[in-house]
Amino acid sequence: MAGEVQVITDAVLDEAKKWRDLSAKLAPIKSAVDGLTLSPSAFFIGDGLNFLVHSQSYDNFQQFMSTVLAGGVTEFDQLGGALDKIAKEYDKADAIVSLDLNQIYTA
Repeated sequence: MAGEVQVITDAVLDEAKKWRDLSAKLAPIKSAVDGLTLSPSAFFIGDGLNFLVHSQSYDNFQQFMSTVLAGGVTEFDQLGGALDKIAKEYDKADAIVSLDLNQIYTA
């Protein structure tokens, strides 16, 4: 027989807040990365056209980091929302069980 599972919804809600806070902290970092563009001339060191290769590599990596950070902002916020819903559903289920038991025992 399985033991009873207890969920402390306040802890779940605290965890949800942590994820939303992480999303909020990540948003300005994502904005900063978006602004870190460099023109190809920033990579010119007098060696012919190699600066174009270096510039393209930098641009690709900057775009990659921007995409990853944007995903973090969105997904961290979604995790917080999912944890809020989980806590709400646990509370709702507990209220239903409590209501059902009260109806049985008072009859």
